[in-house]
Amino acid sequence: MSRRPGCAPADASAAGHAGGRRAERGAAVVELLVVFLTLLLPLVYVMVVMADVQRALLATSSAAREAGRVYVTGSDRGDAERRAGLAYREVLATYGVGPRDPRAGLRLEVGCPTGAGTGCAGGFGPGAEVRVVVTYRVPVARLPFLGAVAGPGLTVGATHHTRVDRYRGLGG
Repeated sequence: MSRRPGCAPADASAAGHAGGRRAERGAAVVELLVVFLTLLLPLVYVMVVMADVQRALLATSSAAREAGRVYVTGSDRGDAERRAGLAYREVLATYGVGPRDPRAGLRLEVGCPTGAGTGCAGGFGPGAEVRVVVTYRVPVARLPFLGAVAGPGLTVGATHHTRVDRYRGLGG
Protein backbone atom coordinates (compact mmCIF):
# COMPACT_ATOMS: atom_id res chain seq x y z
CA MET A 1 0.00 0.00 0.00
CA SER A 2 1.44 3.31 -0.98
CA ARG A 3 1.06 6.48 1.00
CA ARG A 4 0.93 9.99 -0.22
CA PRO A 5 3.53 12.28 1.22
CA GLY A 6 2.32 14.26 4.27
CA CYS A 7 -0.56 11.92 5.10
CA ALA A 8 -0.57 9.75 8.14
CA PRO A 9 -1.72 6.15 8.01
CA ALA A 10 -5.44 5.63 8.68
CA ASP A 11 -4.74 3.86 11.97
CA ALA A 12 -2.56 6.69 13.34
CA SER A 13 -5.10 9.36 12.40
CA ALA A 14 -7.92 7.66 14.24
CA ALA A 15 -5.74 7.03 17.28
CA GLY A 16 -4.58 10.68 17.38
CA HIS A 17 -8.13 12.01 17.07
CA ALA A 18 -9.42 9.85 19.90
CA GLY A 19 -6.53 10.95 22.10
CA GLY A 20 -7.44 14.59 21.41
CA ARG A 21 -11.01 13.98 22.52
CA ARG A 22 -9.82 12.46 25.76
CA ALA A 23 -7.61 15.49 26.42
CA GLU A 24 -10.58 17.86 25.94
CA ARG A 25 -12.96 15.88 28.12
CA GLY A 26 -14.34 18.22 30.83
CA ALA A 27 -13.24 21.39 29.03
CA ALA A 28 -16.88 22.37 28.37
CA VAL A 29 -17.60 22.28 32.08
CA VAL A 30 -14.64 24.53 32.81
CA GLU A 31 -15.63 26.94 30.02
CA LEU A 32 -19.23 27.05 31.29
CA LEU A 33 -18.02 27.76 34.81
CA VAL A 34 -15.76 30.59 33.64
CA VAL A 35 -18.54 32.16 31.55
CA PHE A 36 -21.01 31.75 34.41
CA LEU A 37 -18.74 33.45 36.92
CA THR A 38 -17.67 36.31 34.66
CA LEU A 39 -21.03 37.14 33.12
CA LEU A 40 -23.89 35.86 35.19
CA LEU A 41 -22.73 36.68 38.72
CA PRO A 42 -22.19 40.41 38.04
CA LEU A 43 -25.58 40.51 36.33
CA VAL A 44 -27.25 38.96 39.38
CA TYR A 45 -25.37 41.41 41.63
CA VAL A 46 -26.63 44.38 39.60
CA MET A 47 -30.18 43.00 39.74
CA VAL A 48 -29.99 42.72 43.54
CA VAL A 49 -28.71 46.29 43.89
CA MET A 50 -31.42 47.60 41.55
CA ALA A 51 -34.06 45.74 43.57
CA ASP A 52 -32.75 47.47 46.71
CA VAL A 53 -32.91 50.84 44.93
CA GLN A 54 -36.49 50.18 43.85
CA ARG A 55 -37.44 49.14 47.39
CA ALA A 56 -35.86 52.34 48.73
CA LEU A 57 -37.73 54.45 46.17
CA LEU A 58 -41.04 52.92 47.19
CA ALA A 59 -40.22 53.26 50.89
CA THR A 60 -39.19 56.93 50.68
CA SER A 61 -42.15 57.88 48.52
CA SER A 62 -44.64 56.15 50.81
CA ALA A 63 -43.02 57.49 53.97
CA ALA A 64 -43.01 61.08 52.71
CA ARG A 65 -46.64 60.89 51.64
CA GLU A 66 -47.85 59.34 54.89
CA ALA A 67 -45.81 61.67 57.10
CA GLY A 68 -47.26 64.67 55.28
CA ARG A 69 -50.82 63.38 55.46
CA VAL A 70 -50.51 62.61 59.16
CA TYR A 71 -48.84 65.95 59.92
CA VAL A 72 -51.70 68.05 58.57
CA THR A 73 -54.22 66.21 60.75
CA GLY A 74 -52.41 66.97 64.02
CA SER A 75 -54.02 69.12 66.69
CA ASP A 76 -50.90 71.20 67.36
CA ARG A 77 -47.35 71.43 66.04
CA GLY A 78 -45.81 69.09 68.64
CA ASP A 79 -48.49 66.46 68.12
CA ALA A 80 -48.18 66.77 64.34
CA GLU A 81 -44.39 66.31 64.40
CA ARG A 82 -44.65 63.33 66.75
CA ARG A 83 -47.30 61.66 64.59
CA ALA A 84 -45.39 62.38 61.37
CA GLY A 85 -42.25 60.80 62.85
CA LEU A 86 -44.22 57.75 63.94
CA ALA A 87 -45.83 57.35 60.50
CA TYR A 88 -42.40 57.74 58.87
CA ARG A 89 -40.88 54.97 61.02
CA GLU A 90 -43.85 52.63 60.52
CA VAL A 91 -43.83 52.98 56.74
CA LEU A 92 -40.07 52.43 56.52
CA ALA A 93 -40.39 49.38 58.78
CA THR A 94 -42.93 48.00 56.31
CA TYR A 95 -40.19 48.08 53.69
CA GLY A 96 -37.57 46.51 55.95
CA VAL A 97 -35.76 49.66 57.10
CA GLY A 98 -35.02 49.70 60.83
CA PRO A 99 -36.43 52.48 63.04
CA ARG A 100 -33.02 53.96 63.81
CA ASP A 101 -31.25 53.22 60.53
CA PRO A 102 -28.60 55.94 60.03
CA ARG A 103 -29.01 55.72 56.25
CA ALA A 104 -32.59 57.07 56.44
CA GLY A 105 -33.53 60.68 57.05
CA LEU A 106 -36.66 62.76 57.54
CA ARG A 107 -36.91 66.53 57.22
CA LEU A 108 -40.08 68.54 57.83
CA GLU A 109 -40.34 72.09 56.54
CA VAL A 110 -43.42 73.93 57.74
CA GLY A 111 -44.39 77.51 57.14
CA CYS A 112 -47.27 79.88 56.69
CA PRO A 113 -47.55 81.38 53.22
CA THR A 114 -48.37 85.03 52.83
CA GLY A 115 -52.10 85.58 53.10
CA ALA A 116 -52.68 82.46 55.20
CA GLY A 117 -54.56 84.42 57.84
CA THR A 118 -54.18 84.84 61.56
CA GLY A 119 -54.93 81.19 62.34
CA CYS A 120 -51.60 80.13 60.91
CA ALA A 121 -49.16 81.16 63.60
CA GLY A 122 -45.73 79.72 64.29
CA GLY A 123 -45.75 77.66 61.12
CA PHE A 124 -48.79 75.61 62.06
CA GLY A 125 -52.48 76.15 61.57
CA PRO A 126 -55.06 76.47 58.82
CA GLY A 127 -53.35 77.18 55.51
CA ALA A 128 -49.86 76.10 56.66
CA GLU A 129 -47.74 74.47 54.00
CA VAL A 130 -45.81 71.33 54.82
CA ARG A 131 -42.91 69.92 52.84
CA VAL A 132 -41.70 66.46 53.84
CA VAL A 133 -38.37 65.19 52.51
CA VAL A 134 -37.38 61.57 53.10
CA THR A 135 -33.99 60.23 52.00
CA TYR A 136 -32.35 56.82 52.14
CA ARG A 137 -28.83 55.78 51.18
CA VAL A 138 -28.75 52.42 49.40
CA PRO A 139 -25.40 50.66 49.89
CA VAL A 140 -23.85 49.35 46.71
CA ALA A 141 -20.96 47.43 48.26
CA ARG A 142 -22.23 44.30 49.94
CA LEU A 143 -20.90 40.86 50.73
CA PRO A 144 -22.89 37.62 50.69
CA PHE A 145 -24.14 36.62 54.15
CA LEU A 146 -22.64 39.81 55.69
CA GLY A 147 -24.78 42.48 54.06
CA ALA A 148 -23.74 46.06 53.40
CA VAL A 149 -20.20 47.18 54.03
CA ALA A 150 -18.79 50.70 54.11
CA GLY A 151 -18.37 52.10 50.67
CA PRO A 152 -20.27 53.75 47.88
CA GLY A 153 -24.00 54.17 47.93
CA LEU A 154 -26.89 55.66 45.99
CA THR A 155 -29.02 58.22 47.81
CA VAL A 156 -32.68 58.14 46.84
CA GLY A 157 -35.35 60.41 48.16
CA ALA A 158 -38.88 61.67 47.89
CA THR A 159 -40.57 64.98 48.60
CA HIS A 160 -44.23 65.49 49.47
CA HIS A 161 -45.95 68.88 49.61
CA THR A 162 -49.25 69.29 51.38
CA ARG A 163 -51.25 72.00 53.09
CA VAL A 164 -53.30 72.12 56.26
CA ASP A 165 -56.91 72.66 55.27
CA ARG A 166 -57.73 76.38 55.59
CA TYR A 167 -61.23 75.66 56.85
CA ARG A 168 -60.31 73.07 59.43
CA GLY A 169 -60.73 74.00 63.08
CA LEU A 170 -57.74 73.06 65.23
CA GLY A 171 -57.63 72.00 68.86
CA GLY A 172 -61.04 70.52 69.20
